[in-house]
Amino acid sequence: MNLRDDEVLVLTHLVDELDELLAGGGPADGAPAADASAGDVPAGAEVIAGLTWPEADPITAPTDPALFRLLPDAYRDDPEAAAEFRRYTDATLREGMRADLDAVRAGLGVVGSSGHLTLDDEQAQAWLRVLNRVRLVLATRLGIEKADDHEELDLLAEDDPRATPYLVFGWVGYLLSDLLRALGH
Repeated sequence: MNLRDDEVLVLTHLVDELDELLAGGGPADGAPAADASAGDVPAGAEVIAGLTWPEADPITAPTDPALFRLLPDAYRDDPEAAAEFRRYTDATLREGMRADLDAVRAGLGVVGSSGHLTLDDEQAQAWLRVLNRVRLVLATRLGIEKADDHEELDLLAEDDPRATPYLVFGWVGYLLSDLLRALGH
């Protein structure tokens, strides 16, 4: 992957913003405890597979539409099942997303110093996932839900506040398709 210095700066900014979005819409205090091996199980909690899972304060769906697009309900027609699924998966999904962000950050550091990066398959998959997530967030912020929703945005004036995010949306799409093409997909 070849990127100019300004492109590295833009991608670094986008990765940081995505990381902030994931952190800002963090799970409620009802997130699973990291370690229940101390033997003390708090009142109102249950132990499943060696981890303590609080009964109170369920993890709720993100209220930010962009974050909800990244972490949607697993069961749209069953709020109780969706909440239960989110309770057990939210932290793991966010950790995976953050691991992808870390991989891209590391790659951006290499590109920033050498101007070029050769990705192995695992790194390429992380880049694909991050670029796709960035596009999903930008699409949500721009109101793009269907393929033809961008037609109005193609006609934006330069001084429209949506113009720059829309250009970035297109550029990230180009990077994504370029990477897919390089991978033979």
